[in-house]
Amino acid sequence: MSGSTLVVGGGLAGLLAAVRHQRAGRRVVLVEAADTVGGAIAATEVAGVPLSAGAEAYSTGSGAVDDLVGELGLAEQVVAPREGLGSRVVSDAGVHRAPATALLGIPARPLAADVRAVLGLAGSLRASLERLLPASYGNRPGATVATLVRKRLGPRVLERLVAPVVGGVHSADPATLEFAAASPQLAAGLVRHGSLTRAVARLRGGSTQSAGTRVHSLTPTMAVLPEALSERILAAGGFLRTGVEVSALERTATTWTVRTTRGESLEADHLVLACPPDTARQLLARAAPEIADAIPQAPSAAVRLVALVLDAPALDGFPSGTGALVAPGTAGIRAKALTHATAKWEHVRALAREARPSAASPHVVRLSYGRPGEQLPDPETIVDLALADASRILGAPLTREQLLGSRVIDWDRAMRQSLPGHRAALDALPDLLAALADGPTLELVGSWRAGTGIDAIVRADSSASSAPEGHS
Repeated sequence: MSGSTLVVGGGLAGLLAAVRHQRAGRRVVLVEAADTVGGAIAATEVAGVPLSAGAEAYSTGSGAVDDLVGELGLAEQVVAPREGLGSRVVSDAGVHRAPATALLGIPARPLAADVRAVLGLAGSLRASLERLLPASYGNRPGATVATLVRKRLGPRVLERLVAPVVGGVHSADPATLEFAAASPQLAAGLVRHGSLTRAVARLRGGSTQSAGTRVHSLTPTMAVLPEALSERILAAGGFLRTGVEVSALERTATTWTVRTTRGESLEADHLVLACPPDTARQLLARAAPEIADAIPQAPSAAVRLVALVLDAPALDGFPSGTGALVAPGTAGIRAKALTHATAKWEHVRALAREARPSAASPHVVRLSYGRPGEQLPDPETIVDLALADASRILGAPLTREQLLGSRVIDWDRAMRQSLPGHRAALDALPDLLAALADGPTLELVGSWRAGTGIDAIVRADSSASSAPEGHS
Protein backbone atom coordinates (compact mmCIF):
# COMPACT_ATOMS: atom_id res chain seq x y z
CA MET A 1 0.00 0.00 0.00
CA SER A 2 1.13 3.54 -0.66
CA GLY A 3 -0.42 6.97 -0.42
CA SER A 4 -0.79 9.69 2.15
CA THR A 5 -2.66 9.91 5.45
CA LEU A 6 -3.58 13.06 7.32
CA VAL A 7 -4.47 12.65 10.98
CA VAL A 8 -6.42 15.45 12.68
CA GLY A 9 -5.94 15.16 16.44
CA GLY A 10 -2.90 14.20 18.48
CA GLY A 11 -4.41 12.34 21.40
CA LEU A 12 -3.66 8.67 21.94
CA ALA A 13 -6.07 7.51 19.22
CA GLY A 14 -4.53 9.87 16.65
CA LEU A 15 -0.97 8.88 17.51
CA LEU A 16 -1.82 5.19 17.26
CA ALA A 17 -3.55 5.72 13.91
CA ALA A 18 -0.49 7.55 12.61
CA VAL A 19 1.82 4.69 13.60
CA ARG A 20 -0.55 2.13 12.08
CA HIS A 21 -0.67 3.94 8.75
CA GLN A 22 3.10 4.30 8.68
CA ARG A 23 3.42 0.55 9.13
CA ALA A 24 1.21 0.16 6.07
CA GLY A 25 3.71 2.18 4.06
CA ARG A 26 1.82 5.45 3.96
CA ARG A 27 3.18 8.98 4.31
CA VAL A 28 1.72 10.49 7.46
CA VAL A 29 1.14 14.05 8.67
CA LEU A 30 -0.54 14.63 12.04
CA VAL A 31 -1.90 18.02 13.09
CA GLU A 32 -2.97 18.91 16.63
CA ALA A 33 -4.62 22.14 17.76
CA ALA A 34 -2.93 22.12 21.19
CA ASP A 35 0.73 22.86 21.77
CA THR A 36 1.48 19.26 22.74
CA VAL A 37 0.29 15.80 21.72
CA GLY A 38 -1.04 13.14 24.06
CA GLY A 39 -4.41 14.64 24.95
CA ALA A 40 -5.48 13.53 28.42
CA ILE A 41 -2.25 11.57 28.87
CA ALA A 42 -0.04 14.34 30.17
CA ALA A 43 2.43 15.16 32.92
CA THR A 44 2.76 17.92 35.45
CA GLU A 45 4.94 18.67 38.47
CA VAL A 46 3.79 19.52 41.99
CA ALA A 47 6.28 20.49 44.71
CA GLY A 48 9.00 19.04 42.51
CA VAL A 49 7.23 15.67 42.13
CA PRO A 50 6.51 14.56 38.54
CA LEU A 51 2.89 13.38 38.30
CA SER A 52 0.42 12.24 35.67
CA ALA A 53 -1.91 15.17 35.02
CA GLY A 54 -4.67 13.11 33.40
CA ALA A 55 -4.82 9.35 32.92
CA GLU A 56 -2.59 7.76 35.56
CA ALA A 57 -2.95 4.08 34.66
CA TYR A 58 -4.34 1.60 32.15
CA SER A 59 -6.34 -1.60 32.49
CA THR A 60 -4.41 -4.85 32.14
CA GLY A 61 -7.51 -6.93 31.38
CA SER A 62 -6.85 -7.49 27.67
CA GLY A 63 -3.06 -7.19 27.74
CA ALA A 64 -3.24 -4.87 24.71
CA VAL A 65 -1.51 -1.90 26.34
CA ASP A 66 1.22 -4.02 27.91
CA ASP A 67 1.91 -5.43 24.44
CA LEU A 68 2.07 -1.91 23.01
CA VAL A 69 4.44 -0.52 25.65
CA GLY A 70 6.64 -3.57 25.22
CA GLU A 71 6.81 -2.98 21.48
CA LEU A 72 7.73 0.65 22.13
CA GLY A 73 10.64 -0.39 24.37
CA LEU A 74 8.96 0.78 27.57
CA ALA A 75 8.65 -2.60 29.32
CA GLU A 76 11.20 -1.66 31.99
CA GLN A 77 9.10 1.40 32.88
CA VAL A 78 5.92 -0.58 33.56
CA VAL A 79 4.86 -0.53 37.22
CA ALA A 80 2.07 -2.30 39.11
CA PRO A 81 0.11 -1.00 42.10
CA ARG A 82 1.22 -1.91 45.59
CA GLU A 83 -0.34 -5.27 46.48
CA GLY A 84 -2.84 -5.98 49.19
CA LEU A 85 -4.42 -2.55 49.53
CA GLY A 86 -7.50 -2.53 47.34
CA SER A 87 -9.71 0.52 46.92
CA ARG A 88 -12.74 1.93 48.77
CA VAL A 89 -16.28 3.04 48.03
CA VAL A 90 -17.69 5.95 50.01
CA SER A 91 -21.38 6.60 50.53
CA ASP A 92 -23.74 7.61 53.30
CA ALA A 93 -23.27 4.02 54.48
CA GLY A 94 -19.63 4.86 55.28
CA VAL A 95 -16.23 4.00 53.83
CA HIS A 96 -15.96 0.35 52.77
CA ARG A 97 -13.52 -1.79 50.85
CA ALA A 98 -14.66 -2.07 47.23
CA PRO A 99 -16.12 -5.54 46.53
CA ALA A 100 -13.43 -7.73 45.05
CA THR A 101 -15.49 -9.44 42.36
CA ALA A 102 -17.22 -6.60 40.55
CA LEU A 103 -17.33 -4.89 37.16
CA LEU A 104 -18.81 -1.42 36.70
CA GLY A 105 -19.62 -1.78 40.40
CA ILE A 106 -21.88 -4.78 39.73
CA PRO A 107 -20.94 -7.61 42.12
CA ALA A 108 -20.55 -11.19 40.95
CA ARG A 109 -21.52 -12.47 44.42
CA PRO A 110 -24.12 -10.15 45.97
CA LEU A 111 -24.16 -12.07 49.26
CA ALA A 112 -20.39 -11.92 49.79
CA ALA A 113 -19.31 -10.27 53.03
CA ASP A 114 -17.65 -7.28 51.32
CA VAL A 115 -20.84 -6.62 49.35
CA ARG A 116 -23.09 -6.95 52.39
CA ALA A 117 -20.89 -4.42 54.22
CA VAL A 118 -21.76 -1.80 51.58
CA LEU A 119 -25.35 -2.72 50.77
CA GLY A 120 -26.61 -4.12 54.04
CA LEU A 121 -28.32 -7.49 54.16
CA ALA A 122 -31.53 -6.23 52.56
CA GLY A 123 -29.65 -4.69 49.62
CA SER A 124 -27.61 -7.85 49.09
CA LEU A 125 -30.67 -10.09 49.20
CA ARG A 126 -32.41 -7.89 46.63
CA ALA A 127 -29.36 -8.04 44.35
CA SER A 128 -29.07 -11.82 44.72
CA LEU A 129 -32.53 -12.22 43.16
CA GLU A 130 -31.21 -10.83 39.87
CA ARG A 131 -30.22 -14.29 38.62
CA LEU A 132 -33.87 -15.36 38.79
CA LEU A 133 -35.05 -12.61 36.43
CA PRO A 134 -35.44 -13.11 32.67
CA ALA A 135 -32.48 -11.74 30.72
CA SER A 136 -34.84 -9.37 28.94
CA TYR A 137 -36.06 -7.73 32.16
CA GLY A 138 -35.10 -4.05 31.98
CA ASN A 139 -32.83 -4.73 29.01
CA ARG A 140 -34.40 -2.62 26.31
CA PRO A 141 -32.45 -1.02 23.42
CA GLY A 142 -30.81 2.17 24.64
CA ALA A 143 -31.43 1.36 28.31
CA THR A 144 -29.44 3.54 30.68
CA VAL A 145 -27.20 2.22 33.41
CA ALA A 146 -29.58 3.55 36.07
CA THR A 147 -32.67 1.94 34.56
CA LEU A 148 -31.10 -1.47 33.97
CA VAL A 149 -29.23 -1.73 37.26
CA ARG A 150 -32.11 -0.45 39.40
CA LYS A 151 -34.59 -2.83 37.82
CA ARG A 152 -32.36 -5.87 37.92
CA LEU A 153 -30.30 -5.36 41.09
CA GLY A 154 -32.14 -2.76 43.14
CA PRO A 155 -31.48 0.84 44.17
CA ARG A 156 -28.69 0.17 46.66
CA VAL A 157 -26.44 -1.47 44.06
CA LEU A 158 -27.04 1.51 41.79
CA GLU A 159 -26.51 4.19 44.42
CA ARG A 160 -23.69 2.71 46.50
CA LEU A 161 -21.67 0.66 43.99
CA VAL A 162 -22.45 1.52 40.37
CA ALA A 163 -22.96 5.30 40.61
CA PRO A 164 -19.53 5.85 42.24
CA VAL A 165 -17.85 3.97 39.37
CA VAL A 166 -19.87 5.67 36.65
CA GLY A 167 -19.23 9.11 38.14
CA GLY A 168 -15.60 8.59 39.14
CA VAL A 169 -14.34 6.55 36.19
CA HIS A 170 -16.65 7.55 33.33
CA SER A 171 -17.48 11.08 34.56
CA ALA A 172 -21.06 10.30 33.62
CA ASP A 173 -24.55 10.21 35.08
CA PRO A 174 -26.02 6.67 35.32
CA ALA A 175 -29.41 8.17 34.44
CA THR A 176 -28.18 9.23 30.98
CA LEU A 177 -25.27 6.86 30.25
CA GLU A 178 -26.27 4.07 27.90
CA PHE A 179 -25.47 0.69 29.46
CA ALA A 180 -24.44 -0.96 26.17
CA ALA A 181 -21.97 1.86 25.50
CA ALA A 182 -20.64 1.95 29.06
CA SER A 183 -19.83 -1.77 29.04
CA PRO A 184 -20.36 -3.65 25.78
CA GLN A 185 -18.92 -6.77 27.45
CA LEU A 186 -21.51 -6.75 30.21
CA ALA A 187 -24.32 -5.96 27.79
CA ALA A 188 -23.34 -8.96 25.69
CA GLY A 189 -22.81 -11.05 28.82
CA LEU A 190 -26.33 -10.33 30.06
CA VAL A 191 -27.76 -11.76 26.85
CA ARG A 192 -25.35 -14.70 26.78
CA HIS A 193 -25.51 -15.75 30.44
CA GLY A 194 -28.97 -14.56 31.42
CA SER A 195 -27.99 -12.25 34.28
CA LEU A 196 -25.60 -9.41 35.08
CA THR A 197 -24.13 -11.04 38.17
CA ARG A 198 -23.47 -14.24 36.24
CA ALA A 199 -21.91 -12.23 33.41
CA VAL A 200 -19.60 -10.45 35.87
CA ALA A 201 -18.56 -13.80 37.35
CA ARG A 202 -17.71 -15.18 33.90
CA LEU A 203 -15.82 -12.04 32.84
CA ARG A 204 -13.88 -11.84 36.11
CA GLY A 205 -12.92 -15.50 35.83
CA GLY A 206 -12.57 -15.96 39.58
CA SER A 207 -10.19 -13.03 40.09
CA THR A 208 -10.38 -11.46 43.54
CA GLN A 209 -8.40 -8.34 42.66
CA SER A 210 -10.35 -5.12 43.01
CA ALA A 211 -10.79 -3.03 39.88
CA GLY A 212 -8.37 -0.39 41.14
CA THR A 213 -5.51 -2.88 41.23
CA ARG A 214 -6.05 -4.52 37.81
CA VAL A 215 -3.97 -1.78 36.22
CA HIS A 216 -0.43 -0.81 35.31
CA SER A 217 1.26 2.56 34.93
CA LEU A 218 4.53 3.90 33.56
CA THR A 219 7.32 5.64 35.39
CA PRO A 220 7.86 8.49 35.93
CA THR A 221 4.45 9.35 34.39
CA MET A 222 2.06 8.02 31.76
CA ALA A 223 3.25 10.81 29.46
CA VAL A 224 6.12 8.59 28.33
CA LEU A 225 3.56 6.67 26.22
CA PRO A 226 2.60 9.51 23.85
CA GLU A 227 6.24 10.63 23.87
CA ALA A 228 7.35 7.20 22.63
CA LEU A 229 4.64 7.13 19.96
CA SER A 230 5.67 10.60 18.79
CA GLU A 231 9.29 9.50 18.53
CA ARG A 232 8.21 6.44 16.53
CA ILE A 233 6.27 8.61 14.07
CA LEU A 234 9.13 11.07 13.58
CA ALA A 235 11.72 8.31 13.25
CA ALA A 236 9.68 6.76 10.44
CA GLY A 237 9.59 10.05 8.53
CA GLY A 238 6.20 11.30 9.66
CA PHE A 239 5.36 14.88 10.52
CA LEU A 240 3.82 16.09 13.79
CA ARG A 241 2.54 19.66 13.77
CA THR A 242 1.16 21.14 16.97
CA GLY A 243 -0.68 24.43 17.36
CA VAL A 244 -2.47 23.81 14.04
CA GLU A 245 -6.26 24.05 14.13
CA VAL A 246 -8.38 22.69 11.29
CA SER A 247 -11.17 24.98 10.08
CA ALA A 248 -12.68 23.15 7.09
CA LEU A 249 -12.63 19.96 5.01
CA GLU A 250 -13.27 19.35 1.33
CA ARG A 251 -13.53 16.03 -0.49
CA THR A 252 -13.00 15.47 -4.20
CA ALA A 253 -12.94 12.25 -6.21
CA THR A 254 -9.31 11.64 -5.25
CA THR A 255 -8.32 13.70 -2.21
CA TRP A 256 -9.28 15.24 1.08
CA THR A 257 -8.28 18.87 1.45
CA VAL A 258 -7.87 20.14 4.99
CA ARG A 259 -7.80 23.88 5.57
CA THR A 260 -6.31 25.35 8.73
CA THR A 261 -6.89 28.60 10.57
CA ARG A 262 -3.39 29.59 9.40
CA GLY A 263 -4.64 29.68 5.82
CA GLU A 264 -2.86 26.46 4.83
CA SER A 265 -4.23 23.64 2.69
CA LEU A 266 -3.12 20.04 3.32
CA GLU A 267 -4.06 17.13 1.06
CA ALA A 268 -4.22 13.36 1.51
CA ASP A 269 -6.09 10.38 0.07
CA HIS A 270 -6.95 9.08 3.55
CA LEU A 271 -8.21 11.21 6.42
CA VAL A 272 -8.27 10.21 10.06
CA LEU A 273 -10.41 12.36 12.34
CA ALA A 274 -9.12 11.74 15.87
CA CYS A 275 -10.99 14.67 17.35
CA PRO A 276 -14.04 14.99 19.60
CA PRO A 277 -17.35 13.94 18.03
CA ASP A 278 -18.80 17.45 17.99
CA THR A 279 -15.71 18.69 16.16
CA ALA A 280 -15.90 15.80 13.69
CA ARG A 281 -19.59 16.51 13.03
CA GLN A 282 -18.85 20.17 12.37
CA LEU A 283 -15.92 19.47 10.02
CA LEU A 284 -17.83 16.83 8.03
CA ALA A 285 -21.10 18.77 7.77
CA ARG A 286 -20.43 19.85 4.17
CA ALA A 287 -17.87 17.31 2.97
CA ALA A 288 -19.73 14.18 4.15
CA PRO A 289 -23.11 15.23 5.59
CA GLU A 290 -24.54 11.71 5.89
CA ILE A 291 -21.62 10.63 8.08
CA ALA A 292 -21.72 13.87 10.05
CA ASP A 293 -25.39 13.29 10.87
CA ALA A 294 -24.64 9.70 11.93
CA ILE A 295 -21.99 10.64 14.50
CA PRO A 296 -23.72 10.36 17.88
CA GLN A 297 -24.07 13.29 20.19
CA ALA A 298 -21.66 12.67 23.06
CA PRO A 299 -21.49 15.77 25.25
CA SER A 300 -18.39 16.34 27.33
CA ALA A 301 -18.21 16.53 31.11
CA ALA A 302 -15.75 19.01 32.54
CA VAL A 303 -13.46 17.56 35.22
CA ARG A 304 -11.35 19.52 37.69
CA LEU A 305 -8.49 17.67 39.37
CA VAL A 306 -6.58 18.76 42.47
CA ALA A 307 -3.18 17.25 43.15
CA LEU A 308 -1.91 17.69 46.72
CA VAL A 309 1.59 16.97 48.00
CA LEU A 310 1.44 16.69 51.78
CA ASP A 311 3.78 15.99 54.65
CA ALA A 312 1.37 13.67 56.46
CA PRO A 313 2.71 10.79 58.59
CA ALA A 314 -0.91 9.92 59.45
CA LEU A 315 -1.28 8.59 55.89
CA ASP A 316 1.60 6.12 56.19
CA GLY A 317 -0.87 3.34 56.95
CA PHE A 318 -2.75 3.98 53.67
CA PRO A 319 -6.16 4.29 55.38
CA SER A 320 -8.19 4.13 52.16
CA GLY A 321 -5.97 1.75 50.27
CA THR A 322 -5.18 2.94 46.76
CA GLY A 323 -8.05 5.43 46.78
CA ALA A 324 -11.80 5.76 46.81
CA LEU A 325 -14.85 6.37 44.63
CA VAL A 326 -17.60 8.49 46.15
CA ALA A 327 -21.34 7.99 45.67
CA PRO A 328 -23.23 11.09 44.45
CA GLY A 329 -24.90 12.97 47.26
CA THR A 330 -22.64 11.62 50.01
CA ALA A 331 -23.00 14.06 52.89
CA GLY A 332 -20.03 16.34 53.48
CA ILE A 333 -17.98 15.27 50.42
CA ARG A 334 -18.04 16.99 47.01
CA ALA A 335 -15.19 15.03 45.40
CA LYS A 336 -16.23 12.14 43.20
CA ALA A 337 -12.96 10.24 43.50
CA LEU A 338 -9.65 10.21 45.36
CA THR A 339 -6.40 8.51 44.43
CA HIS A 340 -3.77 8.08 47.14
CA ALA A 341 -0.94 8.02 44.62
CA THR A 342 1.88 7.34 47.06
CA ALA A 343 -0.09 4.40 48.44
CA LYS A 344 -1.02 3.02 45.04
CA TRP A 345 2.34 3.46 43.33
CA GLU A 346 5.67 2.76 44.99
CA HIS A 347 7.48 4.75 42.29
CA VAL A 348 5.44 7.88 43.16
CA ARG A 349 6.38 7.45 46.83
CA ALA A 350 10.05 7.23 45.81
CA LEU A 351 9.75 10.31 43.58
CA ALA A 352 8.08 12.26 46.39
CA ARG A 353 10.79 11.33 48.86
CA GLU A 354 13.48 12.28 46.36
CA ALA A 355 11.85 15.64 45.62
CA ARG A 356 11.10 16.47 49.28
CA PRO A 357 13.91 14.90 51.34
CA SER A 358 13.27 17.22 54.29
CA ALA A 359 9.64 16.10 54.67
CA ALA A 360 8.95 13.55 57.38
CA SER A 361 6.50 11.60 55.23
CA PRO A 362 5.57 13.07 51.82
CA HIS A 363 2.32 11.85 50.28
CA VAL A 364 0.55 12.59 47.01
CA VAL A 365 -3.25 12.65 46.94
CA ARG A 366 -5.33 13.49 43.88
CA LEU A 367 -9.04 14.34 43.99
CA SER A 368 -11.43 14.83 41.09
CA TYR A 369 -14.54 16.97 40.84
CA GLY A 370 -17.27 17.39 38.26
CA ARG A 371 -20.29 15.19 37.69
CA PRO A 372 -22.65 15.98 34.80
CA GLY A 373 -24.92 18.83 35.81
CA GLU A 374 -22.72 19.93 38.71
CA GLN A 375 -20.95 23.25 38.83
CA LEU A 376 -17.22 22.85 39.28
CA PRO A 377 -15.80 24.15 42.56
CA ASP A 378 -14.19 27.59 42.50
CA PRO A 379 -10.50 27.18 41.59
CA GLU A 380 -9.65 29.83 44.19
CA THR A 381 -11.03 27.76 47.06
CA ILE A 382 -10.83 24.22 45.69
CA VAL A 383 -7.57 23.37 47.49
CA ASP A 384 -9.20 23.94 50.87
CA LEU A 385 -12.21 21.91 49.72
CA ALA A 386 -9.89 19.12 48.58
CA LEU A 387 -8.12 19.09 51.94
CA ALA A 388 -11.47 18.82 53.73
CA ASP A 389 -12.73 16.06 51.41
CA ALA A 390 -9.49 14.12 51.66
CA SER A 391 -9.62 14.37 55.45
CA ARG A 392 -13.10 12.82 55.50
CA ILE A 393 -12.31 10.08 52.98
CA LEU A 394 -8.96 9.16 54.51
CA GLY A 395 -10.07 9.57 58.10
CA ALA A 396 -7.09 11.80 58.97
CA PRO A 397 -7.05 15.58 59.47
CA LEU A 398 -5.14 17.29 56.64
CA THR A 399 -4.40 21.02 56.86
CA ARG A 400 -2.72 23.84 54.97
CA GLU A 401 0.24 23.53 57.35
CA GLN A 402 0.96 20.07 55.92
CA LEU A 403 0.64 21.20 52.30
CA LEU A 404 3.93 21.16 50.37
CA GLY A 405 2.35 22.05 47.05
CA SER A 406 -0.82 21.81 44.98
CA ARG A 407 -1.97 21.99 41.37
CA VAL A 408 -5.42 22.47 39.89
CA ILE A 409 -5.85 20.76 36.52
CA ASP A 410 -8.86 21.20 34.23
CA TRP A 411 -9.99 18.77 31.56
CA ASP A 412 -12.88 20.39 29.73
CA ARG A 413 -13.49 17.97 26.85
CA ALA A 414 -11.73 14.72 27.69
CA MET A 415 -14.67 12.72 29.09
CA ARG A 416 -17.59 11.95 26.76
CA GLN A 417 -21.13 10.94 27.70
CA SER A 418 -22.65 8.02 25.77
CA LEU A 419 -26.36 8.84 25.67
CA PRO A 420 -29.14 6.35 24.81
CA GLY A 421 -28.80 5.34 21.17
CA HIS A 422 -25.01 5.71 21.20
CA ARG A 423 -24.32 2.00 20.60
CA ALA A 424 -26.76 1.79 17.69
CA ALA A 425 -25.21 4.87 16.09
CA LEU A 426 -21.73 3.38 16.37
CA ASP A 427 -22.93 0.13 14.83
CA ALA A 428 -24.22 2.02 11.79
CA LEU A 429 -20.98 3.92 11.11
CA PRO A 430 -18.86 1.17 9.46
CA ASP A 431 -21.25 0.75 6.52
CA LEU A 432 -21.40 4.50 5.95
CA LEU A 433 -17.61 4.76 6.01
CA ALA A 434 -17.28 1.79 3.69
CA ALA A 435 -19.36 3.64 1.11
CA LEU A 436 -16.41 6.02 0.69
CA ALA A 437 -14.04 3.22 -0.33
CA ASP A 438 -14.13 4.13 -4.03
CA GLY A 439 -12.62 7.55 -3.34
CA PRO A 440 -10.53 9.19 -0.63
CA THR A 441 -11.32 7.30 2.54
CA LEU A 442 -12.20 8.39 6.05
CA GLU A 443 -11.54 6.97 9.49
CA LEU A 444 -13.10 8.09 12.79
CA VAL A 445 -11.26 7.26 16.01
CA GLY A 446 -11.31 8.35 19.64
CA SER A 447 -12.72 7.46 23.02
CA TRP A 448 -16.25 8.45 21.93
CA ARG A 449 -16.11 5.49 19.55
CA ALA A 450 -13.72 3.08 21.30
CA GLY A 451 -14.92 3.51 24.88
CA THR A 452 -13.45 4.95 28.06
CA GLY A 453 -9.83 4.26 28.90
CA ILE A 454 -6.44 3.68 27.33
CA ASP A 455 -7.04 -0.05 26.93
CA ALA A 456 -10.23 0.52 24.95
CA ILE A 457 -8.49 2.91 22.57
CA VAL A 458 -5.54 0.56 22.03
CA ARG A 459 -7.85 -2.39 21.40
CA ALA A 460 -9.86 -0.36 18.90
CA ASP A 461 -6.69 0.57 17.04
CA SER A 462 -5.62 -3.08 16.92
CA SER A 463 -9.00 -3.98 15.43
CA ALA A 464 -8.71 -1.19 12.87
CA SER A 465 -5.39 -2.59 11.65
CA SER A 466 -7.20 -5.66 10.35
CA ALA A 467 -10.25 -3.84 8.96
CA PRO A 468 -10.68 -3.43 5.18
CA GLU A 469 -9.86 -0.04 3.71
CA GLY A 470 -12.73 2.39 4.32
CA HIS A 471 -14.36 0.35 7.09
CA SER A 472 -12.61 2.02 10.05
